[in-house]
Amino acid sequence: MDMSIPAERDKLVGMNTDLKPPRISEIVLKTAQYEAMKAWYSGVLGLAPFYENSPAPGAQAVKGRMERATDVRLCFIRLNYDHPYAQVVAIFEIAGTRSEPSGDPGLHHMQFRNAGMDDLFARYERLKAIGILPHRTANHGPGTSFYYRDPDQNIVELSANNFATVGEYLGYFKTESYQKNPSGIEIDADAYIARYRSGVPLVELVKI
Repeated sequence: MDMSIPAERDKLVGMNTDLKPPRISEIVLKTAQYEAMKAWYSGVLGLAPFYENSPAPGAQAVKGRMERATDVRLCFIRLNYDHPYAQVVAIFEIAGTRSEPSGDPGLHHMQFRNAGMDDLFARYERLKAIGILPHRTANHGPGTSFYYRDPDQNIVELSANNFATVGEYLGYFKTESYQKNPSGIEIDADAYIARYRSGVPLVELVKI
């Protein structure tokens, strides 16, 4: 299939519209810092791996790719399970992996949605207390987000919904404010949290 031809692209776009949409099930990260990455994600997400293998001593994937799963040290951290669907973050130790992402095409960042502002803010404060700070904090309009870098410098977005109902959330995407500025505004995390804790209603806090 030649994706430079519009008719070919249209064929691809329309071929599976009759099927139920799949859900994202796994985010798999390759690393040369296995223990650091496992600790970081376990701590940030508040979840221990539900599975971790024990490869043979000295076994390790080489040449930047996974030769066999039995040769790779790996773990799975499960965020959600709604059979037959599951949401998992996996960490694979791959020898030769560089210490930071390149500028080539690929994953830009990943987002983890919190149950609400209280959880997002509590997570921020607990991470801040041990020296883990976001490099960007923003009110995007539909949600509020704090952006972190994991030990391999992947960008991890921790966010919370800005609205109490689905209708309000979906409706914001149709507003003139969002059409003109889908990125939202930068915020001072501590000041933002202080306003919320002082009793400022959510609907007022998130206004852009």
